[in-house]
Amino acid sequence: MMKIINSPYFGEISALVAALCWSIAVIIFKSASKEISPLLITALKNSIALLLFVIAFIIFDIPFWYGGFNNVDYFKIILSGCLGMGVADILFITALSKIGANRVAIINCFEPAVIYVFSIFMIGTFLTIEQLIGFIIVVISILIISYEKDKFEIEKKIKLYGICIQIVAIILSSFGIVLIKPSLSLINDSIELQIWVTVFRLFPGFVLSWIIFLFTKNKINSLNPLMQSRVIWKILISSGLGTFFALSFWIIGYANIEKPPVASIIGQTSAIFILILSYLILNEKITKLRIISIITAVFGVILITI
Repeated sequence: MMKIINSPYFGEISALVAALCWSIAVIIFKSASKEISPLLITALKNSIALLLFVIAFIIFDIPFWYGGFNNVDYFKIILSGCLGMGVADILFITALSKIGANRVAIINCFEPAVIYVFSIFMIGTFLTIEQLIGFIIVVISILIISYEKDKFEIEKKIKLYGICIQIVAIILSSFGIVLIKPSLSLINDSIELQIWVTVFRLFPGFVLSWIIFLFTKNKINSLNPLMQSRVIWKILISSGLGTFFALSFWIIGYANIEKPPVASIIGQTSAIFILILSYLILNEKITKLRIISIITAVFGVILITI
């Protein structure tokens, strides 16, 4: 069985790669959300990623079942998948379609705070003084940009709605990922088993997302955009990058970084990538205030990972 690369920064590098892949995927998801409902996007991306994982399992001869966990571990992974890959992803893409990649990326940087709270109560994790300072700096960078005046860009009600559902998505996904940290710690010496957990967590999200979609109105009409090849390519590429590669590297990074909040904060560098890419590709505004926020966030992340 293949072992984890012996590097003190393997977890951090994996988390950064996940952030970059996810950032590119978010930009494409935002573009696709103009034509396809968030419910369908979530169901399709989970399906495509699951298929890619099955192919990878066959190619790399990874077993489809691992019996080393106890029943509680399996239950936690299933629950984590339903919350994170099912409900939270639907809410995330809905927020993305309402308030744009810029704002969603910024709001999502509050995830470390939520994971930090859950980690304290669920697994007794505490940051060092230096890491705590870095954490505070990252949060400050988000507060700076959160107070930017943008009433001429988006309606107040739409912005409030998008922010609220994004916060709910963060709470659900954060709880789910902290929930499985003890299970991941048991297999932090094996890439195969970490990928297996990724797929096992994805499967209930795949099932739940399709169940939710099938109970929606006008589900047949919502499939019409899939007749366009450019829409199909958007879904294929974003699903591959966002749910296959990003999810794999995120789980591997999370399993190999001792403190969950640190892993989460590194993952929030995706906000920096998204801000830049949304400006270059989606023509979303990037102001001096946002540049200051990006620089501040980078400094906080560096302080945490040194």
